[in-house]
Amino acid sequence: MSGYVAKTLASGEEIVHRANFNWTYSFFPVMWFALGAATLVLFAYIQFVAEVPYSELRVGWWSAGVAAFSGSIILINHLIILITTEIVVTTFRFVYKTGLVSRNTQEVSLNKIEEITLHQTVFGRLLGFGKLVLRGTGVGVITLPDLDNPINLRRIIENAKSSLRTTRLNDED
Repeated sequence: MSGYVAKTLASGEEIVHRANFNWTYSFFPVMWFALGAATLVLFAYIQFVAEVPYSELRVGWWSAGVAAFSGSIILINHLIILITTEIVVTTFRFVYKTGLVSRNTQEVSLNKIEEITLHQTVFGRLLGFGKLVLRGTGVGVITLPDLDNPINLRRIIENAKSSLRTTRLNDED
C-alpha cells in the first residue's frame, strides 16, 4: 500500500476501495502510439525487404520518425497520468489525487457528499465505464474521468457513508 492516500490516512482510517480507469480511457493514446510505430515498421519493411533505397524514402522516414516520436510522447504522458492518479474511498473520506511533480488533490468527507451523479453513454453502458460527479457541502464539484464500473464505485461510496453514520450513532449511544 503506497501512494499519497496511504501516507495521509488518519488513525483508524482505512482504504475501502481504489477505483480504476476503464480500458477505453487508454484507447486513443495507445492507438496514436501504435500508428506511429506502424509507420516506422512500414518504412523499415519497404527499405530492407523491398530494397528501396533510403534516398527515395528520406521524407517518409522523417515523417515516420515524427509520427513515432509524437505517439510515444502521447503514450508516456498518458502513462504518467495513469500512474500518478489515485481515486480512493476510505472509511472517512473520498480522495481524488492527480499530478507527478505538482500535486492536485480534491478530498471530501463522506458525510459531506450530498449528491453523486452518473454520466454514462450507450457505449459506456455496453463497455462498463462512465463518469461520476460528486457534489458536496463546501467542496463544490469533483468530476471523475471514465472509470471502470462507476455504479459499483457509487455503491461503495454510499455504503461507506452508511457505515460512517452507523459508527457515529453507535458512538453517541
